[in-house]
Amino acid sequence: MPIKHVTQANLTDCGLACVAMIAGKSLDTVLRVAVKECGYPKEGPHTTTDENLFKLLDHFGIKYGKKQKVKTVEALPPLAIMETRKMPSTGNSHLVVFERTADGDEHALDPGWWLKVQVRSDWNRIKLDTFIPILTGNESTSKKGSKTTKTPVTVTTADEAQVKVTAAVKPAKASKPKKPAPKVAAKTVRPAKQKTPLATDDMTAPDTSTSLADEWGNGGTPTSTSNTAADEGQGDAA
Repeated sequence: MPIKHVTQANLTDCGLACVAMIAGKSLDTVLRVAVKECGYPKEGPHTTTDENLFKLLDHFGIKYGKKQKVKTVEALPPLAIMETRKMPSTGNSHLVVFERTADGDEHALDPGWWLKVQVRSDWNRIKLDTFIPILTGNESTSKKGSKTTKTPVTVTTADEAQVKVTAAVKPAKASKPKKPAPKVAAKTVRPAKQKTPLATDDMTAPDTSTSLADEWGNGGTPTSTSNTAADEGQGDAA
């Protein structure tokens, strides 16, 4: 939306007129705030310092950037309060509003009541010095004081988003099969060796005339109550 031009009322209130243009207020409204909050004398002079200029912009909720030197008109932000070199008649700098419209038209809104043409683009005569960028929400200033640039907006389609998600999710690596546990050969349990009883005096030699079958032939009961070597060997194996 184009800025509405405001004309200053005296030689010293150009800063108040610039704030009125940026805030969309009348010069009287801005003057009342300056008198109440910044200590301006009601009858003047109304010279605006940088500190008071920032206080007025803050009061009206206007965001701004750091004060910078003007390099070229093309490098200026879409909206700014510009300071020209000192005027010989007052010894003070003169403030104007710079505006770049949507169609690319660049001009200065000069509040000077003595001018026949107050919308100016005669940059060689204006002799720009410094500027304070006014932030409108579509641009940002760099920390180094370079020109204000529009913030690019990136639009991602549904297909692009799917590709990004697919690329971001990597397939899980297949786990290597574990090596089978080594087989442990079963130990062969050898039967305990039968102990051969030591010969004693109580033992008697077996009767060679009687076989082992004859000894157990009577109903599974030995026929003799005396122990033979074969009997003791059978007892150890049980």
